[in-house]
Amino acid sequence: MSEWAGRRVLVTGASGFIGSHLTQRLIDDGASVRVLVRHPGKLIAALRDRVEVMTGDLLHPDCFAPATRDIDTVFHVAAWLGRPARYDAAYAINVTATRRLVQAARANGVRRLVHTSSIAVYGPVAEGVVTEDSPQRPVYAYAETKSLSERAALDAAGQLEVTILRPAMVYGPRSSAWTITPVRLAQRRLPVFIGSGRGFSHPVYVDNLIDAYLLAAAQPPAAGEAFTISDGDVEWRDFFGRYARLAGRRAYGVPVMPAQIGASILALVFKAMRRPSVISRAAVGFITGRARLSTAKAQRLLGWSPRISFDEGMRRTARWLKETGMIRAA
Repeated sequence: MSEWAGRRVLVTGASGFIGSHLTQRLIDDGASVRVLVRHPGKLIAALRDRVEVMTGDLLHPDCFAPATRDIDTVFHVAAWLGRPARYDAAYAINVTATRRLVQAARANGVRRLVHTSSIAVYGPVAEGVVTEDSPQRPVYAYAETKSLSERAALDAAGQLEVTILRPAMVYGPRSSAWTITPVRLAQRRLPVFIGSGRGFSHPVYVDNLIDAYLLAAAQPPAAGEAFTISDGDVEWRDFFGRYARLAGRRAYGVPVMPAQIGASILALVFKAMRRPSVISRAAVGFITGRARLSTAKAQRLLGWSPRISFDEGMRRTARWLKETGMIRAA
C-alpha cells in the first residue's frame, strides 16, 4: 500500500500544468486530495469528481484557513506567471500569499508544506556548478519574487516543516512554456535559441519532478531545506532541436548581439510602461551560459534521481503531441 493512502493533502494550482500532474499522482497513490483553485472549471477531466474542490484566490487570504484545515501536507504550486503584468501583483501572489498560506498551515497544525520556487532564483550563470548554496541573483520579476517567496515561507514556518523545491525547465504533456511553445515556434520557422545553441538548458520531465515533490514531503531530512531539481544539462540546440524535428523543421538561432540589443530595448519599453520586464540583457545569459546544475543534495537527502531519461521523456512528450494533433503522427 502507498504511504499516501488515506492522507489528506492540499494542492494549490491544481488546474495548472505541474499541479494537475501532482494531483493526479496523489490520487493514484490513494491520497485524499483537496485543491484550491480560482476556476474549478479549468481542472482537467481526470481530476473532476475525484478531489475536494475549494474555490479561492491567492490574493484573498481568507480562503487559506479553511483550505488548510484537517490537512497533513500542503503542496504550494500556484504562482504568478506574468499576469497581471505588474510587479505589485507578482509580489502579492508569490510573496505575500505564500507567507499567509504558511501562517495558516502552521496555525492549523499541518505537518509539512512543500513550496515551489525555481532555478530562476540563481540568475544567469555563465559557467561552473550551481548548488543550493550558490548566491541568488534574480534578474526579472518572476525570479526576484520567487527568491523572496522562499524567505517568506521559511520565516513564517515556526514549527511547521517547510521544504523548498527549485525545479528547472519542466517539460512534458500539457507544458506550455517548454513543450507547446517550442513546437509552435519551430512550426512557424522562428528562432528558438541564441547564438550557436551550445549553452546549457536544464530540462526536467514532469514525472521526475512529481517524484521529487512526494519525496520532499515525506523525507524527514528535507525539512527546512531547498533542492534543485533537474534531469541534467542539455545543449539548447539539442533540446529545441528535438521539438523542431517533431514539427518537421530545423531549429534556428539568432546571433547573440542582436538578442542582447533586442532584450535591452524590450526592457526599456517595459520600464516605460511601468510593467515588469519579461526579459533583460542579463537574462540572455540563461541561454548562452554553460553552467551545470548540481542535484547532489536531492540525491543525498531525498534519494531522488531522474527516473525517466531525457530520451524517454521526449518520446512520451512526442506521443502526447501526436495524440493532441499538435504534430503529425509519423
